[in-house]
This record gives sequence, structure tokens and C-alpha cells, in this order.
Amino acid sequence: MDVLNQLFATFKVSATIFHNGQYCGSWAIDTSGTQYMNFHVVSHGNCFLTLPGSDEITQLSQGDIVLFPSDTGHVISSDSQTSAVINSTPSQNYANGPDVNSTGLVCGYFSHNHPLISSITTHLPHAVIIKSQSLEGTPTGLHYLLYALLDESRHENKGSELIMGRIAEAILAIIFRQHLPTDTGVLAATVHPKLAAAMQAIHCAPDKKWTIELLAQQCFMSRAAFNVLFKTVMQQSPMEYVTQWRLGMAYRMLADENVSTLHAALACGYDNESSFSKAFKRVLGMSPGAIRAQVGEQG
Repeated sequence: MDVLNQLFATFKVSATIFHNGQYCGSWAIDTSGTQYMNFHVVSHGNCFLTLPGSDEITQLSQGDIVLFPSDTGHVISSDSQTSAVINSTPSQNYANGPDVNSTGLVCGYFSHNHPLISSITTHLPHAVIIKSQSLEGTPTGLHYLLYALLDESRHENKGSELIMGRIAEAILAIIFRQHLPTDTGVLAATVHPKLAAAMQAIHCAPDKKWTIELLAQQCFMSRAAFNVLFKTVMQQSPMEYVTQWRLGMAYRMLADENVSTLHAALACGYDNESSFSKAFKRVLGMSPGAIRAQVGEQG
């Protein structure tokens, strides 16, 4: 399975659109605080982006996308020197059509039923900005997705938010593919000429009793050389990653498949429920029972 397919299947990323409207006059917003990856698409007009601790101001225009992989605080405003109080100006809908002097924003966040997605987002910039001007030339998949999202945003049709959310998920996958570094992190290790075999083995057989020696054998490397290379690329030890991957898989099984704690433990390489529960709570900060209880409440 392709690494991005594996990651998205495990993390269960889904998009929620919480705003599709236009701002007029002097305004400023900051949508951080969800603990998820949030994003904005400028559907019409212009606005300005500033990040905390930075003097750089980025102008955003129609079709531009900005993604905050780590829920970074930010200010998007009507002008570069606005004095508007953040999040104090309400937006307007499109009942009377777009206002020529307004700025339209589609805002949303990518939720994920997985506490370890930070292992991916930590390798991305605080803000990923894709300018529509950079998409000039032969149309690509990102072109068509963006056009479709903008077109959907201009119509108050049934299911528009759902459709925009699905389009946004596809855009996120492309952003990940284009912006995840290939020198460090999980994507780098998965495509690394020496480490790829070990990563594939971990992902495909989380229930196997992996040791550093066995993983090194997958790569035809000595234990010492493999351990050093893995730590250099992944910035964590092989067994730390094995544990994270196993418990991440277990989290998904408990949350999405409503399996028993013992079933998740055995499927992810643990001999008994007790050792699994201790590791789960140590790494994820919650017990398997708490996950099952959440599922019961949602049901």
C-alpha cells in the first residue's frame, strides 16, 4: 500500500467546513485552538496573513490556500495594518450575492481520530501557503480540486459543506505529498533506499514480535548501523516507532471498529491485555477503556 494511503487510512482524517461567508469593512480573525489542522481558502477578494513572532505579512488573493498543520496561531485580516479586534466582526452570507468590496473565506479544519498525527505534522511548516498564481500553466489535479471547491462555495446547495469537506480532504493529501520532507520523518523513512523494507514490515505486520535485530535484517544492515540510520531519519528509535504504530493502529480499532481491548492487544503484538493497557495509557495518555466508552457514548 502507498505510504500516504496507509497514513490517511490509519489517521482517519476528515474535513469539516465551519465557515463559508464574506467579510466586509475592517476585520481580523484567528481560528486556531481546535487542536486540529485548520485551513482557509480565499474564495474572492484579498486579505493579509501574519504569524506570531514574525514581521512578514503575506497577501492572500482569490484561490489561495493556507493550511496550519499544527494549529498555529495566526491573524487573517482586511488590511496589513488593521486595528480590528480579532474575531469581533461577523461575516455575511451570500443571500444577496458576493459584495465586490468584501473578502470571501472558506474555513475548516481536518479532524483525526488519532493522537499520534503530530508525528506527521511536526515535519511540516507552521503554515503551508499555496498561491493560486503558482498553479498557472497546464491544469493539474490540484487546479481542478480548487476550482471545484470555489465553485461549490458560491452556491448554497444541499450538501455543499459535505462536498467541500471531501474536496478539502483530497487537497490535503496533495499538500502532504508535495510538502512532507523527504529527508526526515515517516515519509522519508518509507521511501528511504535502506529503511523502506523495515518500515513496510512494521506497517504490514504490527503484531509481529519486532526487535531491532529483526528490523535490521529486513534492510540487510547490522544492528548498530540500522539503529543509527533509523534515529537519524525518523528522529526516534526503531522500537519507539514500532510502539507508536502499534498503539495508533489499536486506537483506530478501538475507536472505529469497537473491538474488545484484548482483540486490539493481540492484533497489535501484545501478549495480554494488561501490558497493552499500560503501554496504551503511557503513550497515548488515556486507557483503552476510555476509548471504548467514548464510542459507546457516540453510539
